[in-house]
Amino acid sequence: MSLKGNVNVKTSFENDAFDKDQNMKPDDSDDYDVSVASGSFYRIDFSVVMAEIGALGKYQILLVALAYWITIPAGMNQVASVFLAATPDHRCALPPLDNKTAYPGLSEANLTELLPIDSRTGSYDQCKRYNVSLSSCDGSLDCIDDVDPATFVAIPCDHGYVYDTSVYKSTIVTEWNLVCDDLIIGAVVSAVFFCGVLLSSLIGGNIADIFGRCPTMLVGQICMTAAGIGCAFAPNLVGFAAIRFIIALFLQGSYIACFVYVMEITGKKWRTFIGINVQTVFAFGYMALSGFSYAWRDWRTLQLAISFVPIPFILFWFFLPESPRWLFTKGRVEKGKKISEIMARRNGNTLSVDVWDRAQKAAELNDEEDDLENYSPIELFRRPRMRLVTFNMMFNWFVNSLVYYGLSLNVGELAGDDFINNTLNGLVELVAYFFIILTMDRWGRRVLLVTCLLSGGVACLVSTTVNTFSGDNQDMKNTATAFALIGKMAVSGSFAIIYNYTAELYPTVVRSTAVGLGSMSARVGSIITPFTLQLQYILPWLTSVIFGVLALLAGILSLLFPETLGNRMMTSLDEAEGFYKGVKTEIDLHADGKDNEEFRTQL
Repeated sequence: MSLKGNVNVKTSFENDAFDKDQNMKPDDSDDYDVSVASGSFYRIDFSVVMAEIGALGKYQILLVALAYWITIPAGMNQVASVFLAATPDHRCALPPLDNKTAYPGLSEANLTELLPIDSRTGSYDQCKRYNVSLSSCDGSLDCIDDVDPATFVAIPCDHGYVYDTSVYKSTIVTEWNLVCDDLIIGAVVSAVFFCGVLLSSLIGGNIADIFGRCPTMLVGQICMTAAGIGCAFAPNLVGFAAIRFIIALFLQGSYIACFVYVMEITGKKWRTFIGINVQTVFAFGYMALSGFSYAWRDWRTLQLAISFVPIPFILFWFFLPESPRWLFTKGRVEKGKKISEIMARRNGNTLSVDVWDRAQKAAELNDEEDDLENYSPIELFRRPRMRLVTFNMMFNWFVNSLVYYGLSLNVGELAGDDFINNTLNGLVELVAYFFIILTMDRWGRRVLLVTCLLSGGVACLVSTTVNTFSGDNQDMKNTATAFALIGKMAVSGSFAIIYNYTAELYPTVVRSTAVGLGSMSARVGSIITPFTLQLQYILPWLTSVIFGVLALLAGILSLLFPETLGNRMMTSLDEAEGFYKGVKTEIDLHADGKDNEEFRTQL
């Protein structure tokens, strides 16, 4: 799914009335309405203009398709550690026996006889060897035939490691020996990347609001390319982690700008479809990573290859006009009008002469809602019912993120081929998003959220149960992988739902704050995911059980959320508190039967 849990921005499409009294520059007079120079406000309800431009015309489809490219490198880099940090089979180095020239008759099976058995896996221990002296060996293992096996003592690998290179020529794990006692270091490196995503989530929206959607996307893609190339030549692990942190910063910032941009240039009717498809294209990037990784088995070459994926957007950028909605918020009225007229014309439509007057009058109707005071996050915890909803919402975001990234990054532990499994992981996301698009506005948010989380939890528990008792039965191992993929599909669906659901559960004055708080909770979940995955090296079943139990708990607690389908977007805290108690807020209707939701906040 998309960059899950990553949106933390108050977008200008949240309210269709805009002020131009923000960051105005006297020397850019061509972009401003004369009324602003006198200190007055130019307010416009852009939904009136959008109705004449078209909710999703052919020109908007082209712009959305070009902007969607942002999510392809985002999907690749978000789960790149699946292959960059893959851990192949390994064992202790056994010099001089590893010298194939001197010991051509020794097979790998012969060498593993010198390794103790791991009681956890039933196979040879990958982190220990017996403390037998091999220095006297001369072309065979006859040198240890006279040693009493009872005297063998298992000791940690003291001469380094030997890695299986049949699948991966090199990864950061093999290059810097991030195995055994240093496993936790690999988890820290992954967590650093997600810390970068968290930081960018906090500041990315503000950057896009200050500098514009298109410049933010452009700079993000250029810097991702530059940082990615630098990462491919990282001299050490610290440098690798630092550059991956920088990649996360620009990845997330441009992703937020892309998400906001495509939502702002489309009408309300298509926003759910367009928003979820941001995550759909993300999944295509996710799957494309498998092809790149199959072609380039060395981690440095792979990193270099995916660094060039953002470059096509640099060409696309020249064809992307700035969001008219953002231009109006910055007071650049004339430029906003020109772009709006171009959009209408290329859609085959023409703006009416009085459209701007009507847009201003419509904005006046929303003055009361627009002028509502914004509150701090503390307000989400003051009222008893809202407090419970907020804690429940935060837990839901946390679990969705933890389980989603846990299942995504754990591909290497599944039975079967890593490249195929990663592709299937992306494919099941596509199925989930398609299902959500078809059913969310029919069945409701709560029933789908509960169903997805409970299904995901059960699938995780069944997967680990089957895998635990599979032994050497390959069919059972494949069955366990299938249930893991079902769990990934279900959680991808619940993650897609929680975005819209959170926005609808809260009133206008705290909506952005609530979505941002949920995003923060999700980031915490993704940061601790790498450490949760380490638990399976202690108890093989523990990680999946944690995922399953938490998903089941989140699903049960989701039953406590009120259903928002069919209710208008709330505007006040008291209205929301009443809604949580069961007071319905039905959609307002015009005389012609059309709903008045265009005047409400939409995510």
